[in-house]
Amino acid sequence: MNLAPVVLFVYNRPWHAEQTLHALQANTLANQSDLYIYCDGAKPNAALEDLKKIEAVRALVTSQEWCKTVTIIENEHNLGLANSVIQGVTEVIEKHGSVIVLEDDIVTGTYFLQFMNDGLNLYKEEQQVFGVSGYRFPSSKTIKQPTYFLPIMSSWGYATWADRWHKINFNGEDCLKEVQSKKIYEKLDFGNIKYYQMLKDQTLGRNDSWAVRFYTSMFLQKGLFLYPNQTLVQNIGFDGTGVHCEKVVIEDQKNEMFSKDIYIKVEKEPVLLDDKVVHLIEESLKGKNKVEKKLKKKRNLSNFIAPELKSFIKRKIGLDDKRHKKDFYEDLKAVPRYTQTKVELEGYQIIVPDCASFLFMHNEIFKDRIYQFQTKNDNPYIIDGGANIGLASIYFKLLYPSATIVAFEPDTVIYNILKNNIESFKFEGIELVNKGLWDEETQLSFKSEGADAGLLEAVDHTLKPSSMVLVESLKPYLQKHVDFLKLDIEGAETVVLKDIVEELKNVERIFVEYHSFVGQEQRLNEVIDILSSAKFRLYMSIPGDNSIKSPFMGLKTYNNMDFQLNIFGFKDFNNL
Repeated sequence: MNLAPVVLFVYNRPWHAEQTLHALQANTLANQSDLYIYCDGAKPNAALEDLKKIEAVRALVTSQEWCKTVTIIENEHNLGLANSVIQGVTEVIEKHGSVIVLEDDIVTGTYFLQFMNDGLNLYKEEQQVFGVSGYRFPSSKTIKQPTYFLPIMSSWGYATWADRWHKINFNGEDCLKEVQSKKIYEKLDFGNIKYYQMLKDQTLGRNDSWAVRFYTSMFLQKGLFLYPNQTLVQNIGFDGTGVHCEKVVIEDQKNEMFSKDIYIKVEKEPVLLDDKVVHLIEESLKGKNKVEKKLKKKRNLSNFIAPELKSFIKRKIGLDDKRHKKDFYEDLKAVPRYTQTKVELEGYQIIVPDCASFLFMHNEIFKDRIYQFQTKNDNPYIIDGGANIGLASIYFKLLYPSATIVAFEPDTVIYNILKNNIESFKFEGIELVNKGLWDEETQLSFKSEGADAGLLEAVDHTLKPSSMVLVESLKPYLQKHVDFLKLDIEGAETVVLKDIVEELKNVERIFVEYHSFVGQEQRLNEVIDILSSAKFRLYMSIPGDNSIKSPFMGLKTYNNMDFQLNIFGFKDFNNL
């Protein structure tokens, strides 16, 4: 068999790209296939976070021999997906005559390459067939024949030939004029996919979809695409986080479930449309089958479209994925407390032991950016006291990639999650310390809360400790200039601050979360005195801005605390 090369387009999503590459590597024909990887360049004025992710992707693609041969093309400037695909596919297809195309969010089954190559070889001379799809659109009933044709294309893992590719007119205005002159607007649409509107939007610059131009040009030439009766790919990029954040209805339709071990034999059939098959899929996309009606009522949708397709359309027409992220974080609120979950953060997969605390911390750190600071120091030194699962350290490292960070976390279970999360980002320059902070090096009784509120018995005597943890003094870590010291250590802050009074002269910025425990002496005055004496200018806020409006009518407590306060301290070293 003459195997087609694979072309993969990547940009700034390291987790997605890694899943795509590992799945491709597991294909039965991977070790016999050539792979071309196109890495798009950074956008003008790209943020440090984006540059970091672009670098991570480029390091990933060079880390292994994913296929028989790997050729990597790194663009210096940002071309965008459409230009990258058109230019990259053209280069490879002119050299090889055919090509299999993937984007960085397409996970393939084990026999995906086999299906693609079988289709390419069997239908090579059939000019009406413009391509082979690895994705299968949902249908209202099971389609028995292994393969069939549709008058629409799919960009979720597909293959095509050079002569067909060169028939495509990627000039959207030309395509639109022909559609309008022939007055076939409605015929261009399929099910609830509004291709005509998508094409108009492309010509107006509202989206940059190459796929709608490919489809329209193919449609005008009465072209068809070959499809499998079971999907051989899974799109992991439409949810806004890339970790299957949105529960799609496909899991409720057995014939739509993705299985990596599906093998579909391709046999040469007459190139004809089966009207029954086309009708089944159109009806499914319109949401008229019983399964979709039931889910439509359940989800209270007025115009149901299969979720994968709906998300695909939104992505292709350029809608921002923030809505998906918002929806995902809303979904997390329904997860029971202390249920371990995997989520995507800034393009990387992390472990979350408790969704409620994660959402609170994520809102403070990444949305409100309470730890954001500016410094002329290219390599700031940061201490993260009470690192928990690593959100603050991750934020600091994204803010200043060259920063040196020391992160303390006493809870062994949470520390292991912290370690996993930092390793997921492949950061360098972060020292993780499985200890708590105190005024001496010793062991203390500890009560693990399972999330972000583990406490030392020495802080809250009402506790029933569950383990012993190691603690130590901060003094050895404060013998040089510290750009940022964060102390969110659940009530140990007063003891620690009293221990490091002399060393605070080396600290330029400090964040302290003060904790007040029910029935115990409040020591806020000691914290303020220590920070003021160290020449910090202070600012304060209530965590989460959830202050009680009528405290004389009673206080709410959490984890035996009746009050918390964020204290920000900063000073100008040039004026000391």
